[in-house]
Amino acid sequence: MRFWTWPNRVTLMRIGLLFIMVFLVYDRSFWSRLLAALLAILVIVMDWLDGYLARRLQESSLVGSVLDIAGDRIIESVLWICLADIRLVPVWIPIVVVSRDIMTDSIRNFVLRFGYTAFGEKTMMRTRLGRFLTGSPVMRTSYALFKAFSFGFLLLLSAFQKLPALQRQDFQTWLDNGLRIGMLCSVMTAVLCLVRGIPVIIEGLALIREKEA
Repeated sequence: MRFWTWPNRVTLMRIGLLFIMVFLVYDRSFWSRLLAALLAILVIVMDWLDGYLARRLQESSLVGSVLDIAGDRIIESVLWICLADIRLVPVWIPIVVVSRDIMTDSIRNFVLRFGYTAFGEKTMMRTRLGRFLTGSPVMRTSYALFKAFSFGFLLLLSAFQKLPALQRQDFQTWLDNGLRIGMLCSVMTAVLCLVRGIPVIIEGLALIREKEA
């Protein structure tokens, strides 16, 4: 199976755009933060694109699946850490998300040696609920939308905070309310992340015990 397939190229492009976005976030100007918000949304939307190309071009592979998950983890972790560092979300969110990702990915990597994948025909998930929470289009799309809104909306508001013309009290109240909405959405995103990870831990550990036996 070729490595330089279009889905894998999209995944690597997402990671490259992510680090451009990080540079823009810490540039601290209005236009940099605005572009960072757009890139944050773009790298999340491109996660759908690489999956679509894999199905459309019939270029799905174990390597592509592992690379896709690794790309998701890098993007998600870096974005949460950046938002916490610039004080747009509390630090417990990246701590919880990164800890959950390490746990689930460790289990997925272990069962991969037995031929089980995170999603698809050879998924490690045994129950209907587990497959729905981790791999269904509804849950994956919902989670992606929550992440895109949280990252994009909070960075967009942080861009407006850089404009001196918006430092008046009425605009500041509007911005504060917007930041509260973004914070609430971020908390819901973190909760959804945990909910999707619990079946992987429960069913993955059960599968590991079965194989060890």
